[in-house]
Amino acid sequence: MIKTKLSSEWIYKFYKEQEKYGIENHGLIIEQGGEILYEEYAYPYSADMPHTLFSVTKSVVSTAAGFAVDEGLVSLDSKILEIFPEYKACESSEWDTLTFRSVLTMSSNKEFSFLQDMTGDYVEMFMKAPFRKDKGFLYSNNDAHMVAAIIQKLSGMSLVDYLTPRLFEPLGIEIPQWETDKKGDCIGGTGAYLKLRDLVKIMRCYADGGKYNGVQIIPEWWTKEATKRQVVLDGRDDEDGYGFLFWTHNGVVSMNGMYGQQVSYFSESDAIVAAFNCVVKDKPNNYLIKNVLPKAFEGESSPEWDEKLAYYLESRGEKPVACTEKLNIPTGKTYKLNPVSDVLAKIFFPASLIPRSLTSSFAQRPVKNIDNVSFKLEENIFVICWEEEGDKVAVRCGLDGNPRMSECSIKGYKYKVWAYAYTENGKIKAVVKPLNTLSTQRISIEFAGNAVKMQFKDTPSFAEFIMYNAGQSSFVSNSGKFRPIIDKGINSALKTTVMPMKFKVK
Repeated sequence: MIKTKLSSEWIYKFYKEQEKYGIENHGLIIEQGGEILYEEYAYPYSADMPHTLFSVTKSVVSTAAGFAVDEGLVSLDSKILEIFPEYKACESSEWDTLTFRSVLTMSSNKEFSFLQDMTGDYVEMFMKAPFRKDKGFLYSNNDAHMVAAIIQKLSGMSLVDYLTPRLFEPLGIEIPQWETDKKGDCIGGTGAYLKLRDLVKIMRCYADGGKYNGVQIIPEWWTKEATKRQVVLDGRDDEDGYGFLFWTHNGVVSMNGMYGQQVSYFSESDAIVAAFNCVVKDKPNNYLIKNVLPKAFEGESSPEWDEKLAYYLESRGEKPVACTEKLNIPTGKTYKLNPVSDVLAKIFFPASLIPRSLTSSFAQRPVKNIDNVSFKLEENIFVICWEEEGDKVAVRCGLDGNPRMSECSIKGYKYKVWAYAYTENGKIKAVVKPLNTLSTQRISIEFAGNAVKMQFKDTPSFAEFIMYNAGQSSFVSNSGKFRPIIDKGINSALKTTVMPMKFKVK
């Protein structure tokens, strides 16, 4: 859908530039003055499917903080240690300045790494983490989680329950799935699943002083303070800054999430650009959204560029393949994971047919590989069944070129899975997409006597994510003459991201 006040030329060029950088776009909305001018999704993603937000979640948490401060539940100057007095033993002089405002601006001065094991108690990790020597802004999931944890402790309810009557219901947003930690608290740094239109509604509230369709939803003062530069970011552009869990840059306010999730408000044109994407290195995507796509507001559409854009949109997305051979699979057999495969698969992340490395937070992640795998055939459908940490899961893969949808639950997280299968060189190939995530799992299945060999390839690769973040860490960047050796090790590890696993009949 495109309206004449937008330039189809620059929308087309934006997509092509994304493609050049390996950015897989799942959905894009352009809104101006409260009117949606453009909305498109790449098959099989759609407008009615919630999508993982990653750190865009933080800006939704900021909104909850605005309600909490406005209602007197907490103040910006409330001291963290007074809210969690059970950690009194942690007390030092630095706690005197550690406030609710500090964690809202990523200025707690607490140690944090994106490679840390976050399967424990987030609050305890934060409270017991040492203070850093290098003070100031440090982007941290733990700081954002403390914002959520404080609201949940003081309100006595989950963040979802707290936000439902204040934000979700007034905006007509379906109550979202939100990942939790082991205590059942919503995670503050990541973990919410919303539709792209939901995010546009929330950002429109911020653009209009907290109002939506003339009704005050978010406190007006909060919309101004949260999106104002509260922290100047050292070593970056003079205009770069951070508000209360919002990014600011030269008149642009953004909710940013890993792998290219982004919602930006451009004050000069009173416009919102919202995009769901899939890319490990998302800096090029941020640049394109802020510097290329806004040019669409400078012109109008034309028949020539409308046609180019329409052709591009029709040609992109996953193209299912039909199975042209009759499948002969050993039904009625259950396969047990080989012990060696069990150990090897856990080196990076336990294996699953659902690419969960990017679909659920580290707080509730499964620690065991899939097991007890079986297969069956239905009419034009290949079914893969397995067990995972006590959950029995089945994914139905279309064989006739028409993918099938399955619903499953692993560790309490629900997935809507789109899948198809075909044959290639004597092997069964299955393509599995949990549509409320951004990942794709490509599986190769080969039967041999009483054994079956399965290979899993996640896109994007979890190993690539780990290695990229390791490469960005201070340890690597400060490694001096050892940097080439470390980089070589990282690149070697990336070449082993296809995980072979062997199963034998029980």
